[in-house]
Amino acid sequence: MFELTRKYELHAARKLTSLDLEHPCAKLHGHTFSVTVALDGDIDPSKGWVMDFFEIDKIYKEEVHHFLDHKYLNDIPELSNPTTEHIAEWIWKKLKPQLSGLTKVTVSEGSSYSCTYKGDL
Repeated sequence: MFELTRKYELHAARKLTSLDLEHPCAKLHGHTFSVTVALDGDIDPSKGWVMDFFEIDKIYKEEVHHFLDHKYLNDIPELSNPTTEHIAEWIWKKLKPQLSGLTKVTVSEGSSYSCTYKGDL
């Protein structure tokens, strides 16, 4: 069994709506988010890989990137309170139907903060 990972970047604005107004994240702000998608699988002997990274890229771009990149995340109904946890879960739900080996989605806000969602156990 192998684990593939693919890392992406997106830029988006948000404000967290469940915080006291004095909290800095309650105000409109932006991040360069990193998104890491991980999937497990066995090597397809006819191709020599678990899955083509190009195929992962196509799915990510269609299902996630164009919805989130350079957007105001609060405008997305499922992300009205776009915490990093909610973003990771939202991405999982978009990718899981097309990436059957998906094991986790990690969303990072720079190098110091991240959240990993592993689906419903």
